[in-house]
Amino acid sequence: MATYYKYAERSAEDYVDWGAIGKTMSDTLLKEQANRDKMKADIDKASREFGEVLSNAPQGSHRGLNEYAQEFGSNAQEYQLMQLKNLKAGKLSLKDYLVGRENVKQGANDAFDLIKKYNDAFTENDKRLNDGISSAYETFMLGEVEGFGNLTSTSLYINPTDGKVSAGKRVLRDPSKPYDPTTNPYTAQMSSDPNNFRSLVDLNFALSAKIDKYDSKGTISSIADSFADTYETITEKGARGAYTKVSDIRNLGKEGEEFKAALQQKLRADFRTNKIHTISALVDWLKVGPDGEEISFTRNPEEANEHTILLKANPEQPEGGTDIMDEDAPGAKELLDHLMEQAGNSVMSELNRKVTVQAGRAPVRATRDDYARADKRRSDKENVNLLADLYYGTDAEIDTALTNLRGTQTVHGPIDKIVRNETGVSIIAGGKTIPFKFGEGDKRKTPTEFVEGISSEFGIDFSTAVRGANIQNKAFNKTAELESTVTVAATPKSLARKGLTDLTNQMLGGKGGSDKKLARDVGLELKQTGSTYSILQEGVELQTGIPANTEAVMGALKGIILSDETLIENAIPAIQDQGVTVGESEAELN
Repeated sequence: MATYYKYAERSAEDYVDWGAIGKTMSDTLLKEQANRDKMKADIDKASREFGEVLSNAPQGSHRGLNEYAQEFGSNAQEYQLMQLKNLKAGKLSLKDYLVGRENVKQGANDAFDLIKKYNDAFTENDKRLNDGISSAYETFMLGEVEGFGNLTSTSLYINPTDGKVSAGKRVLRDPSKPYDPTTNPYTAQMSSDPNNFRSLVDLNFALSAKIDKYDSKGTISSIADSFADTYETITEKGARGAYTKVSDIRNLGKEGEEFKAALQQKLRADFRTNKIHTISALVDWLKVGPDGEEISFTRNPEEANEHTILLKANPEQPEGGTDIMDEDAPGAKELLDHLMEQAGNSVMSELNRKVTVQAGRAPVRATRDDYARADKRRSDKENVNLLADLYYGTDAEIDTALTNLRGTQTVHGPIDKIVRNETGVSIIAGGKTIPFKFGEGDKRKTPTEFVEGISSEFGIDFSTAVRGANIQNKAFNKTAELESTVTVAATPKSLARKGLTDLTNQMLGGKGGSDKKLARDVGLELKQTGSTYSILQEGVELQTGIPANTEAVMGALKGIILSDETLIENAIPAIQDQGVTVGESEAELN
């Protein structure tokens, strides 16, 4: 009995409960089946719900984008059904199915968000553009979104291997020919040009981005104001403490080197640090490149040049940020250097040069008009002395006077010829002969009377000029008879006038030249509004309503340039830069 007891005890210890194990396995299998059934139900339910989302593509006021959404919804449904069939047939793993479904679902959400945002933002963006608030960069990005909404030429492409979605423009059957719905339609192939495909994330961001114009003019004024008129030099000393003091910050450092370095530092901080401000300054303020062409954008590296900005992803915001300028692209350095140069010139034009004269009276600020009047007074005094020599000078002095009067402007134009004989002086100018008699016998004019009479031809204020002149009471020279045909040295104004005419003819003949580049190089701005142009200087309109044709625009520019000495000086190198030879003398101009 003991042995049996021990055997029974040993058997109980080693006993396996197969009934319990069987029940556990059965429960596990049933649970697994239930999980599979639930997973299949969830997949079917998710597929049906996603199908409803695709069927309810958003509608808006933009017809092209509505068609865009409906086409993508149909394609996404077809892709979803294909993947579901492959999963149920065992041809596709559950993992690959879920990855593909989530990718195409995310693509659908991004696409539909694009449609909704465009319809919501269309009116706002249009208003910002009309109000002049938005930058041309914002307009470009919005135009890209609208361009991808053209059902005829674009599509949303679904990668069949992973379900990822991208937007792209389609290729024509024959790219060398224009689109024709029958003979040359768009194919299903996506273009390889970087300008013609974008991620949906980028397009969605473009709609939400608000890029205001950078206040380049205000920045330039702030930089100019930041340079205080504190660098003073004594240029002239006189008796009893009298002196002339010039305050011009541009003279700071040897040959102004310290000023130039400070200016470049300020320009770089305000125009180059913020990359979006740089782009706005280029397209909203500068507007044209160094080659005189209007600045535009591209995403194709092969199209980058001195007036075409190549856009690239912002390395600080590679996913969904605002693209920035690729400063290493072809032409980028030239364009940015041109921006800095023009901004620097604008700052220079706003800096004040102050001249203080200490002579027992309050300091005065000399203006450009003050300098012009001083030059006129000095010139009038010299001409009065020369005219007096024509009356009483020796033969040599009269000849010298004629020589020094060459190129002198009269009220009829520059002198072409002067005849001096015993009866008087005849001036030939502007195709007219103007005689001035000495008088005879007891009616002979005095030197002062003769000079006062002839000075009016030169636009001289005789009562002012005579006080600084040296008219002497000498006897009249009866013997000198000198006839001098003067080949007048060309004045800057005559050079500019002829050069502008030649440039206009060159442009009308299709041989090159740019009115916009001319305006910019001389210090003006040519602005187009609709079918007419305006000419501005430092933001002030000088002339408006100019017809948009070369002859009219160049004629208006010519009139404004020839009315301003500074513009005339700038015009001569600007004309030469466009391939026009500017003559040296009147003989070359005729």
